[in-house]
Amino acid sequence: MELDNVFLYTALAVGVVTIYSVLKRVNDWYYSFKFSSKEYNVPPGDMGWPFIGNMLFFFRSFKLGGDLGTFISYFVTRFGAGGMYKSFMFGVPSVIISTPEIVRKVLMDDDNFDLGFPQYLRDILGQEPVGGTTIQEDKLIRRLTAPIKNHISLSSYFDCIKKIAKSSFEKWAEMGEPVDLFSEMKRPAFDVLMQVLIDGDKVDPKLLDIVFNQNSYRFRGLHALPFNIPGFAYNKALNARREIVKVYEEIINQRKVMIAKTKGQPRSNLLETMLDTQDDDNGEGKTKLRDGNIVKTLLWYTFGGYESVARVATKAIMHLERNPEFYQKAKARAHHQLHIIYIERRVKNAPKVSCFLSFLPEQSYV
Repeated sequence: MELDNVFLYTALAVGVVTIYSVLKRVNDWYYSFKFSSKEYNVPPGDMGWPFIGNMLFFFRSFKLGGDLGTFISYFVTRFGAGGMYKSFMFGVPSVIISTPEIVRKVLMDDDNFDLGFPQYLRDILGQEPVGGTTIQEDKLIRRLTAPIKNHISLSSYFDCIKKIAKSSFEKWAEMGEPVDLFSEMKRPAFDVLMQVLIDGDKVDPKLLDIVFNQNSYRFRGLHALPFNIPGFAYNKALNARREIVKVYEEIINQRKVMIAKTKGQPRSNLLETMLDTQDDDNGEGKTKLRDGNIVKTLLWYTFGGYESVARVATKAIMHLERNPEFYQKAKARAHHQLHIIYIERRVKNAPKVSCFLSFLPEQSYV
């Protein structure tokens, strides 16, 4: 009887190891056969598990270690420093490149490589409107959004940034207890972004709260397995995108009524600038953005427009807190440069910049 149990446990162990080994290699076998023609020269690598590929290891490296270098190191250590490795990422067979020379070649080769995102990420960011986006619409969107990427145009928002930053710091100081700085920095960064995109002062704060809260689910979906199953982070991200779309559609309808009453007035935010293209007075034959294109643009900028700003601001504050001498040097240098710019070039917005910088040292919480 005891001998039978030994055989049983041995058979189970062998079976588990065999199944594990087969599942671990089935992706490699399948795609090695699929791409075995002379047309392809597949680099070495690891395709991971069926359906999920290397994503578990990728997310573990990203979330726990906070350093994707451990993910790349696995391929370099196991398959050599060739700089190209096959893998299975985001639901599709992929090639990871890790050396500057290869990265530069790929990014500069527009004929053979297209820039883009995995389909699951495009679904989170915002789907194309019905009928897609025409070349003319894409060019118009790029032209209209160019000013918000220009530091000269953004300088007109310094007063707004000062107001939001001051109220946020004062609120945290009044709490009288430690705060999670990165989490708290997201909201003022978001409020500044909303001023640039839709002029947040004209919007019901409850709608902005919905956008901010739902957008956090989109971030979580970005770092999750793309399983569209209720309860999973990816499914919550898709639902969050739909809720944000409803809010933006409501804001667009409200803003159209407002614009109809203020024709000819200068626009101070991206939404109204895009809506102005729908005006019949713009002329026959000119490209007009549809509501779907406007919503998609707002979705993309909402997703990528404030999280990184909050992260950089947090690290900058921590660095200045630990090294106050650097803050004094940076402040002195900034004032010196602003004085030169104002005297020599008479830059229109220099006084606003100076005012913004002079606000910082007066506050007890800096």
